[in-house]
Amino acid sequence: MAIPEESAVLAVPAETGALRSAGATGRKRSFALRVLAILGFLLLWHLAVQANVTWPLQLGNLPKPGDVLAAWAKSLGQSAYYADVGVSCRRVLIGIALGLVTAVPLGLWSGLSRTAGDTLFTNLELFRPIPLIAYLPVAMLLFRSIESSILFITYIGAFFPILISSRDAAKRVPPSLVQAARILGCGPLRALWRVYLPAMAPEIFTGLSVGIGASWMGVITAEMMSGQLGIGYSTWSAYHLMDYKQSMIGMFTIGALGFGSSALVRVIQHRVLRWM
Repeated sequence: MAIPEESAVLAVPAETGALRSAGATGRKRSFALRVLAILGFLLLWHLAVQANVTWPLQLGNLPKPGDVLAAWAKSLGQSAYYADVGVSCRRVLIGIALGLVTAVPLGLWSGLSRTAGDTLFTNLELFRPIPLIAYLPVAMLLFRSIESSILFITYIGAFFPILISSRDAAKRVPPSLVQAARILGCGPLRALWRVYLPAMAPEIFTGLSVGIGASWMGVITAEMMSGQLGIGYSTWSAYHLMDYKQSMIGMFTIGALGFGSSALVRVIQHRVLRWM
């Protein structure tokens, strides 16, 4: 029996509502599982310390999670904590911004030009495998201030993941899109904005997500070694003072900031790449 047109039209909103309800249920379930996973981790941590487990790891030497959380709650009421977090976040933001404005054009150039790939990219590939901490002595020689050295290490962490993603994305832009743009009167410079960058955007965001994690590793390493401010410096100072609760607070703060940064990138990606 055929369905009347009016019934079919009414069925569409009902189906859309069902899909939205299922999506909301799925999000609630996902959130609940994440909360339970965190609680399960804290419970296992507490039991390991309580039982004084010493093999294969000396988990009994760790402070109890309840003590760490209580000390963390106390730190949340201190301005010094937010000052350190703000300094580290500013450094990462500057490093990421510099990484984007330099790595994307260089990646595009080396991806489209064989000469650039054979010269510029080859030289950059020599530096990419070097650990971030190994750049620190050179950074101290290159820059006049410690702050500039820390920003340089943070920038290097973001630069290479974005560069590799941009280069590979530029190579994978379908020639048919470029040819169609030329037929429609799109010049070379305009094609960069209207064809290449939109096509490259998903992979650029992937490189950005990886770069943010590397930037956080870079800034924490630099702050521990040569900083006087920042969450890395405060974490390292707490370790030297044998204040292990504060040291773990710093560690978890770094993890939370990295997680929040990656989540922010995903939100921006969803807003910018609406067609994905």
